[in-house]
Parts: sequence; C-alpha cells; structure tokens
Amino acid sequence: MLIVPLGILSCQDCTDCGPSTAEPYVNFQFFNIDSLVKVEDTLLVLEDSLDAVLVGIDTGNTELDTIRTGLENQIDTYEQVKQDIENGKIKIDEVWGPNGEGPLYFRDSLTNDSLTTFPFPLDMNYDSCSFIIRINDMDDRVAVSYFREEDYANYRILVRVYELEVTESSYDSVKVICDQNECNSNETKVYLYF
Repeated sequence: MLIVPLGILSCQDCTDCGPSTAEPYVNFQFFNIDSLVKVEDTLLVLEDSLDAVLVGIDTGNTELDTIRTGLENQIDTYEQVKQDIENGKIKIDEVWGPNGEGPLYFRDSLTNDSLTTFPFPLDMNYDSCSFIIRINDMDDRVAVSYFREEDYANYRILVRVYELEVTESSYDSVKVICDQNECNSNETKVYLYF
C-alpha cells in the first residue's frame, strides 16, 4: 500500500530536479556601416546639388523649381533610410548554427532588428562552431573557437566557455568585446559590421 503513494509522489513535476544543462552562448550585434556610408555620401551629393539649384533660383531662374522639389524629395527619402539604418531597422532574416543547425529563433523574432543583441548558442560538444546569418537575402558566415570546461553544481551540468575568439568571418569588420580577459561565454559581445 505504501509503494503506490510513494510512486505517485515521485512522478510529480520538479523544476529544480536535475541533472540539467545550461548552454553557453555568445552575444552578437550587427551594424550596417557600408549602407550608412553610401547613404551619407549620396546625401552630400544631393545637398550640394540642392545648394546649386537654390543659388540658381535666387538669381531668378524659376525653371529650377521642379528640380528643387525633386531633390528635396530625394533628400527626405535618403534621410529616412539613414535614420532606419542608425536605429537598427534592418531585420535579420534567418540564422543557422551552430554548425548548420537551425534555423535559430530568438525572442520577438518578428520584430528583432540588427541592433538587438542576439545570444547565439555555442556547441557544447566541440571547441568551435560556425553560424550563417541572412540579412536582406545575403548570407554571411562567422566562426568562433573557444575552450570548454564542465562543472557540476546544484544538480546542473555547467559548461563554461572561455577564451572565445572569432576565427573566421565574411563581415567587413569584427570587434570582440570581453568583460574580462578570458572572454567568457554569456559575457562576450561580438560586433559584426557589414
């Protein structure tokens, strides 16, 4: 008779029962610098053209009013594009990894923009992994390597990752920001400039 009640009690859900694992990750953030530079260069040309047209209008050439209106509209459009880029409104289409698994989904994935910090999971079975990131139908690749160390505490298997570094990237520029000298997982940020 006592075996049945004990059996029922042992099957209850337990949120702290283990063992369980805590996956290490690295934080990625994306910056669209190339497009921003191109937009700013185009704005300079348009603004110079508008200045020349305004000088012509000041001298009495009223035929330049149509050109002035077209330039002002183009400047407004490029200013909006510049603001969208600066605000990170370039949506990340898809992320594959580590090592081709995926696609990965992030919290609020429909509204994430490029300036959001994305926690990419690291492969706990290997000392390196790679990711494929699709933005505006363009695929880029980034690979990281690291050292792993397993620890067991409070019925949890913890995998600590340290000395994380970017070993390969198709991005224009990469900057790794570490909170400590060891570049530990979950604390390290990688800025990717495209």
